[in-house]
Amino acid sequence: MAPDRLARTARLNRNRIACAVLACLLAYGVARLLVAGIAAGTAGPDRIHLGQMIALFGLPVMVVVGFGAWRRHAGLLMVGACGCLAAGLKLFAT
Repeated sequence: MAPDRLARTARLNRNRIACAVLACLLAYGVARLLVAGIAAGTAGPDRIHLGQMIALFGLPVMVVVGFGAWRRHAGLLMVGACGCLAAGLKLFAT
């Protein structure tokens, strides 16, 4: 009984680490898309600074949401949906 419990705990720990790394990478990609989408256009450096501020605020929020959701991979799906919206913002802004 003890080896099964240890194997299950080790598997859960590996899954948590993998989920945290994936949440960080996905959140970073979404933040980059937000900056690119907001900065698209000819409004000058003010839009770039605005996009950077929004991405700087949103990055830790997306990491926490991506990693901290109670349901399995629900947070990663939410952050991925935000990435799709950010990519759409970039496409429609140009």
